Amino acid sequence: MNKYIYCLFICILGLSSCVAQPLPINYIDAYNLHFSMEEDMVIEYPWMENAAYTGCSINVEMKESNRTLFAKKYLKGFPSDCLRTELEQRILLPIHKEKEGLVTFEAKGENIKAVSILIDGIDDKEKCVFSDTMTFVPDSFLSSVSKKISLEGVEMMNIRIRADGVTDTEAYIAFSKLDIMIGNKNINEYPVREFPKLLLPKGFNYIPYQSSAENLCDKTSVMEVRKIIALGESIHGSNSIRRLACQLMLESVKNKDCKLIIWEMPMEKSLVYNRYVLDDEFVLDSIELSLLDEQRMKFIKELKRYNLGEKKDRKVRLLGMDYNSVCNSAQNSAIDIFDFVTHLNREWKIPEADQLSVLLMEKDWKDAVQYLQTHKSNLQKILTIDEIECITHILSLSNNIGGDRVKRFINRDSVMFVNTNFLLDHFPSFSKNQAIIYAHSVHINPISTYPVVHCEPFGKYMKGKYEDDYLPLLLLTGNGSMTIYDQEFNRRREELQRPPTESIESILNQIESDVLYVPMTSYFDTIVLSRFQGDRKSPREFYPYNLYQRYGGIFFIKNSFELNENREKMSAFDKAERVLMRNKQRLKILEDIKKRLKIIS
Repeated sequence: MNKYIYCLFICILGLSSCVAQPLPINYIDAYNLHFSMEEDMVIEYPWMENAAYTGCSINVEMKESNRTLFAKKYLKGFPSDCLRTELEQRILLPIHKEKEGLVTFEAKGENIKAVSILIDGIDDKEKCVFSDTMTFVPDSFLSSVSKKISLEGVEMMNIRIRADGVTDTEAYIAFSKLDIMIGNKNINEYPVREFPKLLLPKGFNYIPYQSSAENLCDKTSVMEVRKIIALGESIHGSNSIRRLACQLMLESVKNKDCKLIIWEMPMEKSLVYNRYVLDDEFVLDSIELSLLDEQRMKFIKELKRYNLGEKKDRKVRLLGMDYNSVCNSAQNSAIDIFDFVTHLNREWKIPEADQLSVLLMEKDWKDAVQYLQTHKSNLQKILTIDEIECITHILSLSNNIGGDRVKRFINRDSVMFVNTNFLLDHFPSFSKNQAIIYAHSVHINPISTYPVVHCEPFGKYMKGKYEDDYLPLLLLTGNGSMTIYDQEFNRRREELQRPPTESIESILNQIESDVLYVPMTSYFDTIVLSRFQGDRKSPREFYPYNLYQRYGGIFFIKNSFELNENREKMSAFDKAERVLMRNKQRLKILEDIKKRLKIIS
């Protein structure tokens, strides 16, 4: 198994490793429509692998006559029970007058249950105007499948190639080529269409902020009239963006009477930090402290300081919208709750809390949920009623979704909505006060989760229920650095790429202001490039979006803010060792609890 993990780390996303170069002269090379693995190949727009399927296959090369094919292979002993993979590409189509086209995909495979090619036509509003799927079962010889498509109103074509193997059977899928016909003409006969270079128009409307000490919320009138403000960071791990987000949240707490902050963290993990900001005497241990960077640690200390002078029903809550998408014996929602409960019970050693801890470590969590309800009174010696309700909610939800990692990962945005909706309903202060959500921009927008896991975005659910009470805002920066996990899962600091002239960051960089707010106008109602980075290194940094459709406004940081962070760089091996050590500690705690319960009984 260790050999497999190492192989996965060094192989994952090998198809998409690239360095930005001048745009290739044809579509095949620009979008890698022949799935080349040549090291000297310039791939401007690499294929992306759906992160939900990580661990379900590895990248391999397969010889086919005079060329090498890129392939995904599944071997027995992998964490999944079959080959599962999905590659995605979004292509800016050439200027044309055709109404129809043809998509052809060629591949070969072995022990493949089905290959589905999902085709979406996207217009300049980033809305899907055409959608179709073709499915086939490849064999060990190259074969192809074709589908006619509508091109009316289509600016971009989004293609996902999904393969599912036979259960408990070694399998592979080898990708040969993707052909696209525009009318009767192959797409490769057209010049590669580039995104237009952006210019700063005369009379461009924005609000400048020259000092970080200024009250940003007071000058941003749109934030005054909305009940739920969602701050969407375009980059996980940017000190500049995180600092701005924390400033906006603190201002909302101090000046707008915000009583609920919901951030992108599993609800079960957030319980300990919520307890910290609410409880004057509660202290975080070294493990809990190590999970937060300096910016977030400073932020929760500020919240704790603010809460010191507030009555119980006036204190700010800080809770997570996400859940633990991993569910195995070493990492799951119940283990996070086990850590929280055992921390609270270190000194008290209340038998009911001990019994709950034991039940949390069982495979089926239903007994733990039932125990929470039947022993609520005694559990309130260490848990608040709000904590009991949150634990009951997230444990039941996580248990009902099951243990399939792909399903759990794809369901993240819908779970974020269910959790957020629960928190907004559970804390009645929302009815008269503002709530702030802080998460990645791909989640909070109501249009699309592109370029990450394909699903309905959290923001779409929120907009559907709360309508104009919900306001998603985009947080961008023009330069600086980010903390990122590379393709081998090592944590390191990396400089951001310089924004291309086709990006919104490029034109906002021309404005002389440390920070500025840009209201959304029809100027943005088109496809432009903008930066995206999650917590793992993406093959590229700039992707095509319609920002007008996605967000209600933009906060832009021109001058970056950098910290000399104390958090050490961490290799994948070091992280694995830390996880193993933590699990050993849990088993020792569990053993001690069982001994106590045995003595009592």
